[in-house]
Amino acid sequence: MLSYIAQPCSRLGLRNYTLTIRRRLGIENNFYFPVVEFLELMSEFFPKFHFEVTENHELPLGVHADMDAAAHLIRVKQNVYDGACVGNGRDRMTIAHEIGHYMTLCVLGFRLQRNFSNAPVKTYQDPEWQAKCFAGELL
Repeated sequence: MLSYIAQPCSRLGLRNYTLTIRRRLGIENNFYFPVVEFLELMSEFFPKFHFEVTENHELPLGVHADMDAAAHLIRVKQNVYDGACVGNGRDRMTIAHEIGHYMTLCVLGFRLQRNFSNAPVKTYQDPEWQAKCFAGELL
């Protein structure tokens, strides 16, 4: 059972959000999205935003990066950041996924609710699916 339910959003809606980002950056026709460079520049677009590259042991085992909406913070393990810098796909996707959480929750203002129901959550209301979809569309 999912712990949270997000405001509904379709893949098309998420695709349109990522296309808006690409257009505003002037790279809508570029195949490769510069995810690390975008992460490093996000505070210029979103003044509350910041990110940290942490020592590998600072995040729990199995957690490669995380996003704290209240603090407007993305934390990325050093090895993931380094991998993304050299083009490792999994590491680039990890960072794009956390950017997806930040964009949907902090920039677009998607509502997030605790799920106390035993009813299955629709895919388009799953915040993890939304972040994965956003990342795939962005990259």
